[in-house]
Amino acid sequence: MLKKIISFAAASAMALTLCACAQEDGGIAVQRADSLAGAAHAGERYAAMVVSENVTEIKRDSTKTVEELFVAVGDTVKTGDKLFNYDLEALELDLEKQRLEIEKMKNELGGYKEQLEKLEKQLQRTYNEVDKSRITLEINTLKTSILEIDYQMIAKENSIADIEETLQNVDVVSPVDGTIRAINEEEGAQSYITIQQEGAYRIKGSLNEMNLNSGIMPGVKVRAYSRVEKGLYWEGTVASIDTDQPSENQNNYWYGPSDPMTESSNYVFYVTPESTEGLLLGQHLYVEMAPAVDKEGLWIPENFFASFDCDEVGNMVATLYVADANGKLVLRSVILGMYDSMDLTYEVLEGVSAEDYIADPSDSTCVEGAQVSYRNVSDFAGSAEDIA
Repeated sequence: MLKKIISFAAASAMALTLCACAQEDGGIAVQRADSLAGAAHAGERYAAMVVSENVTEIKRDSTKTVEELFVAVGDTVKTGDKLFNYDLEALELDLEKQRLEIEKMKNELGGYKEQLEKLEKQLQRTYNEVDKSRITLEINTLKTSILEIDYQMIAKENSIADIEETLQNVDVVSPVDGTIRAINEEEGAQSYITIQQEGAYRIKGSLNEMNLNSGIMPGVKVRAYSRVEKGLYWEGTVASIDTDQPSENQNNYWYGPSDPMTESSNYVFYVTPESTEGLLLGQHLYVEMAPAVDKEGLWIPENFFASFDCDEVGNMVATLYVADANGKLVLRSVILGMYDSMDLTYEVLEGVSAEDYIADPSDSTCVEGAQVSYRNVSDFAGSAEDIA
């Protein structure tokens, strides 16, 4: 619920001290004022990418040699596009070899059957129990050998049929429209090429252990914002979080204005968008918690204000560290309007615009005249590499 703060006493409940300032190489990090609106704090953004729910895996026959691979990771393919082909010469040699092997098996099988027939006749003419037992054992051994060769011949005939079919079409083509997401050249790999199909899109995001309990959970409403077009977003609901299979992240990332740079494990989560119109497969986004109430105007998280006060006519005023035209911090006074206790933001009525860049107040390094470092909308918890 929104409420109007009209007295300094009401503001005194808030922390008035300076909190951590984000110091970067080359200056203090600043962010556009309108990029912070509606967020509980600037760090609660999560790397995300549009993926397809449907993945097609193309297997490779490990007994055959791939002559040429026609695609690379990231390529877009249509149904019927060539992915790779098998070595025709190697296939023909393999076919001839297996045909010779099956002829050898047929000759061997004929010899076994001839021996079996002789032993069965011999058994009928034998009355000595010891000799009968020996002949019976030989008969059973031959029958086992015949069954084994029959099985091997069936397998060989199936292999020959597969090679003959492959020879009719040595090119392996894509059965779907989509994007090549992985190519696995390792021997014995379950799939050779992984294709992420077009359509049935969902949004794949990345959390780290520093913000695993920040509110992202199944059933929570979120917004996925375009990294390119300002103000473009898609509403959605968190469908699941894969906490059973964390991935170790050896890179350092920005987790929030007052948090240190550190290393952590990442956890994948999925968002089901209410509409997929305008989404593109592979598109990079960032995800935020959806605001409880849609608000017009400029709203700034409360931890970005350096101080609060009331002016002589009773307006609630505050100060912000703002980057000036020379890339230096200046302490600017602003007039506040309403306060949103749900996402901890203040409406700024005067003193700063949506295009201004502001810093989160910190220690003594966050002072007027300090050099700033401009950040863009890709600076949030995690990175695109975590979810690819």
